[in-house]
Amino acid sequence: MPQGVQKLAQQGWQQETHPDGRIVLPPAGRVLLLDGDSGAAGEKAEASQTAVFLALLLALPMFGQSVHYMIDVPPLYFLSKAWPILTAPLALYALVRLSLPLLVLYGVLVAYVLGLTPLLSMIYFGTGLVDALATTAKTLPFLYYFSALGLLLLLRPRPETVVRAVLWLGAATFIAMALLWVVIPADFYKADPAQSKLFLLEAERGYRIFMPMFFGTIFIFYLTRRVFARQELATILVLLVCFALMVMIYKQRTVILAVLLTVGLIALAASSGWRRGLLLLFGTAGGLLASGLIYAHFLERIEDALGASLTIRQLSITIATDYVLSNPLVMWFGAGSVTRLSDNNLQTILGNAHFYLADIGWLGIVFEYGLIGASLILAVYLASLRRIRRIQEATHYFMITAALGDHIVLMLITSLVYSLVFTPGEMATALALATYLGLHSDTSVPRP
Repeated sequence: MPQGVQKLAQQGWQQETHPDGRIVLPPAGRVLLLDGDSGAAGEKAEASQTAVFLALLLALPMFGQSVHYMIDVPPLYFLSKAWPILTAPLALYALVRLSLPLLVLYGVLVAYVLGLTPLLSMIYFGTGLVDALATTAKTLPFLYYFSALGLLLLLRPRPETVVRAVLWLGAATFIAMALLWVVIPADFYKADPAQSKLFLLEAERGYRIFMPMFFGTIFIFYLTRRVFARQELATILVLLVCFALMVMIYKQRTVILAVLLTVGLIALAASSGWRRGLLLLFGTAGGLLASGLIYAHFLERIEDALGASLTIRQLSITIATDYVLSNPLVMWFGAGSVTRLSDNNLQTILGNAHFYLADIGWLGIVFEYGLIGASLILAVYLASLRRIRRIQEATHYFMITAALGDHIVLMLITSLVYSLVFTPGEMATALALATYLGLHSDTSVPRP
């Protein structure tokens, strides 16, 4: 008998030898491996977790739709489009393994946007069956709630491994952004978004990198919560660097202001009394200052800077409103959509070359899915956020789980401008990650 086991036995512990060579000492249920097997098993487990960690680094960006619109890298672009279909078996695996919360709500939404909406596209716009089904590509990522969770259940990473992968991807977002800014030459930047979705050149914002920010914003919200929990100077400095990179390189004004607002909400929730009052005061002043800095170089030519985009957006809003109000059935159930690759797209059908549903927020959702569909989409986002908030109170991984919920808050804020069906995989993946972390708490979702 090993010396350590013998000592515990002398203290009154009873030992049981199992066929696999393990000795279990009740009542603590401690498992000790004999003859040096402990070290070998530990090394094997660590190697396995390293492989799982690398797999997560590769797979999670696909679930987070990080390259879903990145035409700059065609292989990844087409892989991302096919990812919902390729990972459908994982969704079935998750459904078999777990009794998932929100299953009925998600089922109704998926049936609506994948079943009814394509039929409406065929009725109102005369599209063929293939084209009508192709319009569901942007809503298929709602299934990532199931398929991303299925992958996690299959790989069985430790929760620490999941947290590390998410944070590494978040940090890598800003590191890659800074490196690309330094390395990529000016002629890579394109004024036409049809030529590049990553490196953009615009009259009002100049050169900028439209970096996928799913993991980046989660990283920011994690750092924010860590600052209030631990008051670490290094964390504050990293957070400030991330904001600086967003302002100087990313330059997506709506997202930056929404991130600032979300950070402010986190700060308010983490404070009380006179501290909350000070945060409201300084937060308001800081928000005004940040807005001024972001928009400073537009003030002299505000008409030139914003006039064109506002005119385009206002015209799209007018066309969409008239179309929706002209038919009560469209208002309630939507009219569906048409892919940009179809012979007749929405621009030609509606007579506006710059008509984009994704640019008119909730009106675009009502146009495509009607008030009923819009209500279902909003209900799924709110229910997912509520579910994550419940998990974060029960799990040991509070800060990262809370940050996943904060990203959904960010999406709801930006939905005033951007459509919630533009990247629904972000919300679905955040819920899947939180659900998996919740499996390792005592009071969360049902265990497999």
